[in-house]
Amino acid sequence: MIADLQQTLPPVPAESLFKTWRGRQPFRDRLAHVAEGLIRFCPDLDRARAQIQFPEFEAASAVRGPVFSYVRPPAQALAMWSSLPEPLRAPWLCALMLWHIERFESVFPGTGLDPEFALHYVDAFHRILDQIEADPGSADLRADRFLKDLWLARAVMIPAFAQLWWPHSGLSAKTVLAAGPSASAYVFLRCGGRSPFLEGHTHDPMAKAYWNEAGWREALRLAALALPALPRARGIFGTAWFYDPEIARISPRIQFAQTLQVDHGACRIKVGSNDSAIANATATSAERRNRYRDGSYLPTDYAIIWSRRDLLHAYAAKEGTLTE
Repeated sequence: MIADLQQTLPPVPAESLFKTWRGRQPFRDRLAHVAEGLIRFCPDLDRARAQIQFPEFEAASAVRGPVFSYVRPPAQALAMWSSLPEPLRAPWLCALMLWHIERFESVFPGTGLDPEFALHYVDAFHRILDQIEADPGSADLRADRFLKDLWLARAVMIPAFAQLWWPHSGLSAKTVLAAGPSASAYVFLRCGGRSPFLEGHTHDPMAKAYWNEAGWREALRLAALALPALPRARGIFGTAWFYDPEIARISPRIQFAQTLQVDHGACRIKVGSNDSAIANATATSAERRNRYRDGSYLPTDYAIIWSRRDLLHAYAAKEGTLTE
């Protein structure tokens, strides 16, 4: 079915926007090749698989409730993985991802997502296969980067170029109320409540190719395209230092990440400065580092929130263009 979609789906924007996109490329032969290489890397892998069966681990890892943190594996799942001898842990996780990718054809229809998403998952799978081939010892169940890829392989995290959309998130009541009456009205009246929301996350392995204006336009278009499959979702949101209005002055070349949203109906609220915001904002820019050191800039997190209705109005789900 996936191979048929790859052949028959009409052209999608990614094909003209991103030279490195591989959503049309077959992946099953690669999957078998990478699995063989993983066995060569870890000859004892079958022993690890026998000790912890994938379905048993997945049952312990399942999403529980409308709001669920992707980055905190349940204690039972973490304990199961930790029971493996250390040299087997990373290869076992790689094998788990390959198992999920192998099952994608039967799993994807159950997501209810538009068929276009199958191509974007395939693009993500090629990158994951690259990573397993290059470094099968790097997988770690405690690492944010790995967990994002695992939830992609599970077809739960939704791939969308500049962002990954996590569909089991919610807004903090404390943050919303602290932002004042207008923010509270937007969340509780226009959105209808604090949860569930799709939450956007930047994924470093995808950022070089896709964290640009085209990637952000696609991220928002695809969020709108995903909403029909998620009828309970009240909207989407993200929290980041690059949503700070000061970015227009400090780093204007990346202000598109916020203007594509706040200029077209989204609500922005201040979250506050913290160690994570400071570290992330200063990690890749000497200008921001210098301004932070001289006291002329304090990296600060802001949240940008879209109600379901406003996002669907602003982003034409199929055309990928703003509704002006």
